[in-house]
Amino acid sequence: MKEKRRLSLYREAKGYSQIEIAEKMSVTQQSISSWETGRTVPKPYQMKLLSQVLEVDMDELFHDIFNVNREEETNVL
Repeated sequence: MKEKRRLSLYREAKGYSQIEIAEKMSVTQQSISSWETGRTVPKPYQMKLLSQVLEVDMDELFHDIFNVNREEETNVL
């Protein structure tokens, strides 16, 4: 089973559903799901809004996006 992304963990900790976050962000629930599973990445302004809504620093919330490990980097090249 794949490790849960920080976004889903913080969302659940705040007690929000994907639909509730989607409504606050003016996006679809599918967008939230895609961000949580890593299929897509939110735009910078969406990252900022998510960090405000969830009351979490952007660097903490998107640590897995901002900090690609060396093994993943070499696989891309």
